Amino acid sequence: MKTNIPDILKGKFLVKKDAYRSWNFIVFITVLSLISITSSHMMDRKIRKITKLSEEIKELKSEYADLHSKCMKMQLASFIRKKLVNGLKHLESPPYELVIIEEDHNNNKNMYETQSDQ
Repeated sequence: MKTNIPDILKGKFLVKKDAYRSWNFIVFITVLSLISITSSHMMDRKIRKITKLSEEIKELKSEYADLHSKCMKMQLASFIRKKLVNGLKHLESPPYELVIIEEDHNNNKNMYETQSDQ
């Protein structure tokens, strides 16, 4: 069975008696091509989604850094001193804690004070 280029170009191999083998191969190649195209489109879609998410992450990281720096600036004593009307004074002695003890009618300490005293 000798075939030459003009017979192949005319498609004579598709209408011969044993053409079913050629058709099976053509269908197989077509299915593989469709699977390849579909997977390529799905991969492109996922790459675009990943790119979009990575850009959003970069934007959120820069926004976080900006807000964090503003928050740190607001915690500085010099910034607070500027915002206060009366100004901020340095303590000469360390702060101390005030403890208020409430007594019942029977001159007993409340349960709250006895627990905090222990």
